[in-house]
Amino acid sequence: MNKLYTILITMLVSSFSTAQVYNWADGEAPVKLDSIQGLVVGLNLGFYQANSATASIYGGYGFDRDGVKLPFATSWLNQAIQGNPQAIARTSDAVNLAPQEWLFTESDMPGAMKFSPQFMWGGHLRYHFNPDFGLFMEVNGTRPVTVGEFTITTFSGSNLPGEQQLFRRFQIRGEEQRLIFTLGAHQVIGRKAKERRHKSTLFLPFVDFGVNSTFTKFEENMIFLGDQVGTVDLTIFFQQQGIQIDEAQVLTGVGLGAFGGLGGQFHLGQSIMFDLAYIASFEQVKLGALNVRAFQHIFVLRAIWTKF
Repeated sequence: MNKLYTILITMLVSSFSTAQVYNWADGEAPVKLDSIQGLVVGLNLGFYQANSATASIYGGYGFDRDGVKLPFATSWLNQAIQGNPQAIARTSDAVNLAPQEWLFTESDMPGAMKFSPQFMWGGHLRYHFNPDFGLFMEVNGTRPVTVGEFTITTFSGSNLPGEQQLFRRFQIRGEEQRLIFTLGAHQVIGRKAKERRHKSTLFLPFVDFGVNSTFTKFEENMIFLGDQVGTVDLTIFFQQQGIQIDEAQVLTGVGLGAFGGLGGQFHLGQSIMFDLAYIASFEQVKLGALNVRAFQHIFVLRAIWTKF
């Protein structure tokens, strides 16, 4: 991933360093870009910041077959911590205490879960009616990840809750897949104004706007109980004899939304140009009973081939 970031930065620096400022006094004219018409194709690389309003589904409660949030007593995390003798023994190993020396209650459940920015990639297809206006479609993929903490209450020197309570902290992690289908319009701004002032048009601002549809799939929900125990998958359930009897239903959903964006377009010769954009989308994210409309944020670099 670090190599990819290095390549992107190198491309940006080289593009700005090669963008020429034209000296009209010496009779030098700008590169004519009027030939940018018809179909162009591109590759999208960027970052996707999912709205954390949907991250609560990975907070340890889990959901039933209809996608409805479970109560604490039957929650996935509670079952993984103390739902059967095997789970109790595993948790005791994690805290290195006897079962009567620790306690897990609803107050130990994770707090607010938040998504972190994640890498996004995809393809871009655009039809230019003229150099400044085009209609496009995109398909982008990303895997939003959220990480939080839960606690296990332990008692020092006593078998009952008392004043010497300590809280052991452990990590909980959730991940999902998102596939985003986009239809939009691309409008470059200010070309004629720059030409009237005899300025280079190799760099121009633009706006994007349109509609999108997001396919969302629940991917995983796991906890980490320290190096001695390791990772526990919350979506796999065991009976008391330790034999797997069921797995959680994989939730999926499709939502609709709209987006708008601002950015800058710059050229590397006649055949390659780059769009660097910030895009905000107000969209519906559905997973079972979860149905949230919220803003998502995207920072994207498009590498576009205008002749192929």
